[in-house]
Amino acid sequence: MKWRGEILEILFPGRCLLCGRWLLGASSGGAPVCGECLCALAPIHGQCCEVCGTPLVSELKTCTRCRSADFAFATHRSLFAYAGAARDLIASLKFEKRSRLSATFADILAPRILADHAGIPVVPVPGRSPTDAVELISRQLHARHGIPVLRLLRRSGGLQQKTLDLQERRKNLRGKVQLADGSVPGEVVLFDDIFTTGATADTCARVLMAGGCGKVSVVSIAMEE
Repeated sequence: MKWRGEILEILFPGRCLLCGRWLLGASSGGAPVCGECLCALAPIHGQCCEVCGTPLVSELKTCTRCRSADFAFATHRSLFAYAGAARDLIASLKFEKRSRLSATFADILAPRILADHAGIPVVPVPGRSPTDAVELISRQLHARHGIPVLRLLRRSGGLQQKTLDLQERRKNLRGKVQLADGSVPGEVVLFDDIFTTGATADTCARVLMAGGCGKVSVVSIAMEE
């Protein structure tokens, strides 16, 4: 029964995934991470590119990549750099199937979405399985925070993208992302877990806009700098 699992979770919450500290009395809202480690997550701050959100060093307003990339999405904003604790927690969810982290990430992400895109539906970047990290977090965004989620995209085939650059990723994704069933609203928030070159977000945004969407903003948990 569900209540038995909840009781066991309270009595035996385990250790923090980051520091190994016992969580009894130290966890944050049932997260498999202690409150101290959650507070230590460093958000991206300072001057960022107006388009992709990457921190700027010497550029003004727009980074070098975005000056030539011609992205279809309006803006992208990410919570963290893909490094350190943020990278470790994402890896735990994606590859170690620590599904409780989906609620943790949803709780961290929801205030940003509600502040910047109130009332705008979230569209998950399509994954390869129902247990994909993006899908799990999207379910929690709706269940815990009432954020509307529309699964307007589906994906088929394609190679792994880890070693590909922006243009190679765009080519690899060509024709692999399509509209699923459902009408496309005039504005959406596209959600992905990791923003790398921007190719996936760009491809999804182009498909949505071809289906009638007028504006696509992108949010992610972390971005590679």
